[in-house]
Amino acid sequence: MKLSSVFYKTPKGLEEISTRAHHLPSRMRAMLILVDGHRTGSELVALSSSTSEGRKQLATLLAGGFVQLHAPGRRSAAATASTGAAVSAADDISLARSYAVRSLRELLGEEAGSLVAEIEQVRTIDELQQQLGRLRAALRTAPDQMRARQFLDQIEMVLD
Repeated sequence: MKLSSVFYKTPKGLEEISTRAHHLPSRMRAMLILVDGHRTGSELVALSSSTSEGRKQLATLLAGGFVQLHAPGRRSAAATASTGAAVSAADDISLARSYAVRSLRELLGEEAGSLVAEIEQVRTIDELQQQLGRLRAALRTAPDQMRARQFLDQIEMVLD
């Protein structure tokens, strides 16, 4: 695995993000969410909590067929495909939004209603970032504070 290569999600990876069909561990799922078709392996590993953990996660995602890699140098070709970039950005916000909504419902139950409604209206990463303060405040009342912290860590990692 060359960390200078650009990683992108496969159909299996997209399926995992939308359905959780393969039950990836939360940190590996967070890494999968970060894969956007523009970041190199080095950039993805840098976003991880540790270099060795990031490398293991990418290797596992690659071996499991959740991600593929472009050869070094393909990054500029991907960046110039503006239509593809727009679709990728739309997919990323859609996935981040659905992850946030699902997690809030799991963590807060019926109390998540109004916040979920607002997050479902979000159309850009910036708009979702603006909701982080409300997410933090709402999750202070979550019964499972450990899962709430994990969710906040993951969503912040995705939004950075």
